[in-house]
Amino acid sequence: VALVGALLCWGRLGLSLSKPQWEKENYRGRLVVGVSGVFIVLIEILIIGNLYWGFSDSLDGTHAVAVLILVAAFGLLGWVDDTRAEETGGGFRGHLGSVISDGVLSTGILKLVGGILVSFGAVLLADASDGLVGLARSAAIVALGANLLNLFDRAPARSSKVAVLWFVILVVSVVIWGDSYSPLHLVWASGVVGASVGLAPSELMERHMQGDIGVNATGAVLGFSTILVGSSLAQWVTLCVLAALNLMSEGTSFSQVIAHNPALDRLDRLGAQHRRT
Repeated sequence: VALVGALLCWGRLGLSLSKPQWEKENYRGRLVVGVSGVFIVLIEILIIGNLYWGFSDSLDGTHAVAVLILVAAFGLLGWVDDTRAEETGGGFRGHLGSVISDGVLSTGILKLVGGILVSFGAVLLADASDGLVGLARSAAIVALGANLLNLFDRAPARSSKVAVLWFVILVVSVVIWGDSYSPLHLVWASGVVGASVGLAPSELMERHMQGDIGVNATGAVLGFSTILVGSSLAQWVTLCVLAALNLMSEGTSFSQVIAHNPALDRLDRLGAQHRRT
């Protein structure tokens, strides 16, 4: 449903986003719509409402509200960063450096601090962790998950492919180790991932980019779904992987790593009209 909804949204409403203030240069320097991720946020909000309306007896209401908060808040923070970002250095060090050296509170720092606070609030509301350590671990998974997809959003549909891989890992984990209730926890992530996949065909044709508004919301919900279905050990492993990848990005270009790995490069180019050489 989310996939079809995203296809229709871009097909019917995509032109409404074609405004100079909402355009960005893609990896080839071509101006494209840079905020198509707004459709992911809107579709997920509709899905949350419809799912809880129809299946309130089966779904946890606090989880629904927590996901709603994550999608809306990360979407808003992403929108601000997409449309009002300043020219500062990339990554955490770049944004922090702008605060220390120039006294500039960049939109990146706003998104970082806001994302952490929202992650803590959503996990606390959903009662999805045990104790302060569990709360910190869960919030970190949500926040780092949101940032990770942002780090991969450097080529057409790359973040969508990463989101699908993450979702497949969750599905396989639930099938192998989950109980009968575990699949219900994945409905939240299925919405954002489905919408992201629905936008992928037109993104591969370089019509648009999801922007921070889309990839941050998708990553946050995937992180939240991970803590709902994962054991304590699985969450620690996930946190270590997410932290390592986020730290690696400060000094390493994921695009270069992908380009130097034939298998990853083929997957990265899959479907991209201008990246087949």
